[in-house]
Amino acid sequence: MSKVTILVCTNVRYSEQNPSCGARGSKQLFEKLQQVELKNIEIREICCMGHCMKGAVIKVLPSGRFYHGVTVDDIPNLLKDLQGEKSEER
Repeated sequence: MSKVTILVCTNVRYSEQNPSCGARGSKQLFEKLQQVELKNIEIREICCMGHCMKGAVIKVLPSGRFYHGVTVDDIPNLLKDLQGEKSEER
């Protein structure tokens, strides 16, 4: 089974005219994901993926799938999705 990496954008822009994932709670999302015991899943913080208007944004590797507008409340469904992706790889 291959390893899955979740990239969480935590970029913060301090201008209200320039949205950012960090201003939409991605740092809390990153911290909560780090607290969950995830076998074969690595959580990494990243500065920007260019989807600022749709934040908070995460990207799953190796599939390359993006999730937009993610909140802490989305974590259970996100992990369920990832388990499904890993099952399909077998």
